[in-house]
Amino acid sequence: MNGSRSSWARVGTLTVALLIGAATVGFAPTAAHAAIAHFVKESEWSDGYVGKLTVHNNAPVPITSWRVDLELPAGTSISSHWNAELTRVGTRYVFQDLGWNGTLAAGATTSFGWIASGVGSPVHCLVDNQPCAPDDDGTGPDVDPPTIPANPRHTFENQQLNLRWDASTDNRGVVGYDIFSHSGQLATTTGTSHTMPPPPPGVFVFGVRAVDAAGNSSPFAIITIGDVPDDEPPTAPSRLRLTGPRDGHYQITWDPSDDNVLVAGYEVQQMGTVSAVTLVGDTFAYGESRGYGTYLFRVRAFDSAGNFSAPVHVGIAVDPAPSIPPTPPTP
Repeated sequence: MNGSRSSWARVGTLTVALLIGAATVGFAPTAAHAAIAHFVKESEWSDGYVGKLTVHNNAPVPITSWRVDLELPAGTSISSHWNAELTRVGTRYVFQDLGWNGTLAAGATTSFGWIASGVGSPVHCLVDNQPCAPDDDGTGPDVDPPTIPANPRHTFENQQLNLRWDASTDNRGVVGYDIFSHSGQLATTTGTSHTMPPPPPGVFVFGVRAVDAAGNSSPFAIITIGDVPDDEPPTAPSRLRLTGPRDGHYQITWDPSDDNVLVAGYEVQQMGTVSAVTLVGDTFAYGESRGYGTYLFRVRAFDSAGNFSAPVHVGIAVDPAPSIPPTPPTP
């Protein structure tokens, strides 16, 4: 692909054995419960959303399968889904693993998702017949960014420019909002508005992003003053690199892109033989580790007009752990 860069790394079998728990010695795996399941809306619109539910094995031993039961409020239904088998039992939606994503080492996670018709979030959720609970106990990393601030707008009042937006949501809480222009960061606020002197006559673009306590940030909500014709895409992110795993996740980092108006965010897509998930972040994102296989990540920047940069890629090939022969009985 023109304009793309590629970087590949291979993880040895010893490292992966530690990752997926396949080389654990000293006990036989026993039954366990994946007792935590966390739901987040990755994106939403007036009559639907993309939902993601993450199953976290918080038991000290591996599990080999999982099941999530939930209900949706009246007026909301699931139109498509991925990374899980779905059946209906009365009013309940029952999701089960697909085999390849059923085995989770202690502390590991896996996710599945759906597109909803309607805006209702899941209720009466059970994972392995235990109540679902948010993963907010601090035992795992917070890798979910806040939602993008909605309804960005501006007014001129009392010879001041007022930038306003609706509050974002986050799985562990929004701590503030950053306000940017093309020249850089202008301010940070914990509220949903910012007042500043009016700019001189001309065309101006402001970006507002939500930030959580872990430093995850949403894409920018764009506030435009004047007409901004923009058909120039951002530059491609540079020095794309992948590290990990850490707590069941790989971390992807890169140097930021530049744009003639404003970089609104970065699209991070995980592809390959293991899974295909699209995430949106700002300057970093995580891809979940689901065992051995090939992981390929694509990152591209987008601006306030929806122009995308050329993509850059980074990949990792994870070898399967060596098989361990059974220990012969002691005479």
